Amino acid sequence: MVKRVKPRACIQGAALWLGAVMIAFTGAAAAVPVADFALLDHEGRYHQLSYYSDQPALVLMTHRSSGSAADASLAQFARLREAYAGQPVRFFLIDAHAGATRAQLAADAQRRSLSVPVLLDSAQLVAEALALSQVGELLVVNPQAMTLTHRTALTAANAPAVRAALDALLGGEPAPVSAAALATAAPARQIRFPGRLRDQREPVSYVRDIVPILEDNCVACHQEGGIAPWAMNSHRMVQGFALMIKEVVATRRMPPGQIDQHVSKAIRDVAGLTAEEQQKLFHWIDAGAPMDGDKDPLTAIVPKSGRFTMGEPDLIYRIPAQEIPATGLVDYRYIPLKLNLDEDIWVRGMEFVPGDRQVLHHVIAYVQSPADRSREGRRDTVARGESVGGFAPGRVGEDFGAEGGRLLQKGANLLLQMHYTTSGKATVDETEIGIYLHDKPPKYVMSEVVAAQRRFMVPPHVSEHRLTGEQLIERDAYLHAMMPHMHYRGKYMNYSAAYPDGTEELLLSVPKYDFNWQFNYQLVEPIFLPAGTRLIARGAMDNSAQNRGNPDPSQPVHFGLQTQHEMFFGFTTLRYLDVEPQVAVLEGEGGAGE
Repeated sequence: MVKRVKPRACIQGAALWLGAVMIAFTGAAAAVPVADFALLDHEGRYHQLSYYSDQPALVLMTHRSSGSAADASLAQFARLREAYAGQPVRFFLIDAHAGATRAQLAADAQRRSLSVPVLLDSAQLVAEALALSQVGELLVVNPQAMTLTHRTALTAANAPAVRAALDALLGGEPAPVSAAALATAAPARQIRFPGRLRDQREPVSYVRDIVPILEDNCVACHQEGGIAPWAMNSHRMVQGFALMIKEVVATRRMPPGQIDQHVSKAIRDVAGLTAEEQQKLFHWIDAGAPMDGDKDPLTAIVPKSGRFTMGEPDLIYRIPAQEIPATGLVDYRYIPLKLNLDEDIWVRGMEFVPGDRQVLHHVIAYVQSPADRSREGRRDTVARGESVGGFAPGRVGEDFGAEGGRLLQKGANLLLQMHYTTSGKATVDETEIGIYLHDKPPKYVMSEVVAAQRRFMVPPHVSEHRLTGEQLIERDAYLHAMMPHMHYRGKYMNYSAAYPDGTEELLLSVPKYDFNWQFNYQLVEPIFLPAGTRLIARGAMDNSAQNRGNPDPSQPVHFGLQTQHEMFFGFTTLRYLDVEPQVAVLEGEGGAGE
């Protein structure tokens, strides 16, 4: 699910939500399944429970970042961590109190010198799934089996039982499944669930509550012929996929392209459901995803039709058919495309419609003026010209807005860099390009620069190999958009601006990069970058076996063009203040480059 106009997000295939109700149990019992989930911690780092399946044990304790209710339990927690220092046990705190904020978590972690991730469960859905009820409640989890083996209120009296559970897991023995009964906590230590109480008082309505969420966030992709794997066109379909919907939302796989909204500058059509929307969706699914009313509003929704999501283009070009073999590596193809322009045009936007999405990895469209085409060695950077648009998985199109544009001069053509990957089946790709035009010269000329690291080696079996790319902005400019690009081992990336006065500002954080969804994050308000600013992209590669998309964690990885290699590019769209449409026409440029 994605809050985007074009396209709104889609739900794709995933393992079923385990959905076990976690209860405080006493004495011997069967191990209780734990449903997978993902949360961000107080530093904005992404943590998914199932990622730690290479560890024998995981300890999770509830925490409150405001007040002193957590003092006693934190002291016991620190002793427990010290006892298992150097052993493969991961420790986490989780703050699931209504109204808790990232700022509170970060300030509290600094004040208390906490050296463990403090997870923020702002929607309280993880706390509900785990039946958490009070500060200092501790769970011992076997992440390899995804089961809960111990639950208790962490006190000095209960600490020996916790250690027994951990020792059993570390020794590879069946852990004793047990728990101490939880006494009623003092009000200051209780976790209250206002969203759950609200939806108990007035049950969630499919017609009133759920359909608007689905219509705003899902249906554009989940339609017949859409990019999603199933059509969200009736209550029966949604009910059938309800557990999958719950799982992919809980693990932050959907909506795709989520950013850390606590630190990012305001982004247009930002992906994500609000805490209240998540609560209503989960509570409705937990109730059996019932239907109410006599008519199903989903069946009456008419999705937008047409190949192009940005509307009907002013110009449409078909790229010459490309035959793609069933197997093997396909070298980059550089395909000239004649535009047959008999006058200068100003491009408002550009969208690519892949002929075969299974094999088309990306397209970059370079502008070729008559002067460019006269140069030899068209594959070098200079002869290719400047990029004016492109396609990558999850990327919809290039939209420069009502006031921004790029110039294509009379006689200019495109040189398309096309990257294909084989799918096991021979096919023919016939991609189309739609170009959207301004009726008159726009107010601004847009350009592209990139903060990149092009020389690196990621060692095998390393879960976090950090990389940094920088780009100096030599003239005053405004930043409009950012698009991180890595391959299968990309883990996370963020953008910062280091200003000439010595200050630095975090602009965007993508805590869980997904190669399958490469979004161009457009700022609501452009950011002024004075001359001398350094744009910095910081991120990491995950070359471990825990990265499920990793082709081969046993091999080192270098920079390269193919997807078995890696890239670290922080693409940006900006406009220089000294480049105006009239100047661009006179100088024969679509804007100043890097």
